[in-house]
Amino acid sequence: MHLTRTLFIVLAAAAGAGCERSPGRATGSGIADGVKIAYYRLRAPGSGHDIEQASGLHYGRLGERDGLWLTCDRNGGGSAGRLYFISAATLKRATHQAPLVADEVFPIVLAEGDFSAFAAAHPGAGRSVLAEVHRRLQAGLEGRQGPLLDLEAVTIAPSPSPPHEPRVFVVAEEPFSTVLELALEGEGQAAKARLTAVYAYQEADDERGTDRNDGIEGLAYAGRVGEFYWAEEGTKSHGGGLGAKLFFLNPRLGRARFEAGQVMVDREASDALTAAVRAQRRGKMQTLNALAAMPDGRLLAVDRNGGWILRVDPDKRTAQRWLNLYDLHGTNLREALGAFPAKRRMPYVSIEGIAVDRAGTLWLVDDPAMPEGFRASCLVRITGYGWMISPAASAPGTASRNSTRSSATSSRAWPRAFSSALRTVSVKLKSSRDFLAV
Repeated sequence: MHLTRTLFIVLAAAAGAGCERSPGRATGSGIADGVKIAYYRLRAPGSGHDIEQASGLHYGRLGERDGLWLTCDRNGGGSAGRLYFISAATLKRATHQAPLVADEVFPIVLAEGDFSAFAAAHPGAGRSVLAEVHRRLQAGLEGRQGPLLDLEAVTIAPSPSPPHEPRVFVVAEEPFSTVLELALEGEGQAAKARLTAVYAYQEADDERGTDRNDGIEGLAYAGRVGEFYWAEEGTKSHGGGLGAKLFFLNPRLGRARFEAGQVMVDREASDALTAAVRAQRRGKMQTLNALAAMPDGRLLAVDRNGGWILRVDPDKRTAQRWLNLYDLHGTNLREALGAFPAKRRMPYVSIEGIAVDRAGTLWLVDDPAMPEGFRASCLVRITGYGWMISPAASAPGTASRNSTRSSATSSRAWPRAFSSALRTVSVKLKSSRDFLAV
């Protein structure tokens, strides 16, 4: 009788998920207290225009700024090639389905002095790469139509160069896959991000798309100065030639050291992580479009086309399908966002950014591209997921009396366990605690 009443309550809650303007509440897979999903239309500070085609997301602290950082790709209109910051206080005040205005915007500016002097001091990135970065930066600063910086990922970490000051790192695609190191200056309307270093990633020619913007799509600090995890979107040619039509099939995940203007890939570790990720493909397509580091050293990687968030253990070199974007314990994200911020046409939500805050909240951001009839990005907040500690509870359709009890216990234990993990990381990596995505 008790089980019957419990089942009835769970089914009733699931049936009502997403029907109200209050944050969506999904229940299932034994999560008694449910999963809350809220989403917001992103707006730029000042002018208040839509933040368009957001392609990178990170939660972290840099100096006094603590909150979400996001970047936009080359098609983002007035948002293209810019870095945005949304404070923790602003996120706390956000209202479901309402506009969310970023606190600050950072145009990316050239290094101080003559750019030729900067290029001479950073020869390792290569002359062609530096020239293209200069051209796109200049176009953005002068307000020209383009080409503009195509920013695809963002993270915070110590600079690889002494004295290892905290920096923002953004991935810039098209036509070269590069990482830009940025130093923040000023506040409010005077805020800007100044270029301090460039690192070139060598992508295989036969894995480049027509626009050559399918290289690194995710970036996360690996916990040691100068070391990062990276995710490459993954393409394979139908016709066998450069510029031929591509489909998404062969993503890569790896570890690298940023040194002497180059992304120095650890081939052995990267090949093992890539194999672990590709083993999780279950359909015709698989991509890696976003990456976030967890406090315990594991990674979350978004397979946009496959509709999954993968959980990766870099030390064990294993990966598992962790969270189904189309069954968030009863809620299909594509259906929930079917008319937000406008009517969607694509069969999937183009998630290209992922982050986790210190409270254990999961953040996602979308990059709506053709054939969608809009470019405005939305930010998604997912809270209350106790299955983060209990992987078995994340698999849809596996609920039982035992899993219900176990999952409910995990949900209640989540704040204590997360705080414990955070304290452990703070002790072990005290010198780098401000740079971790925790």
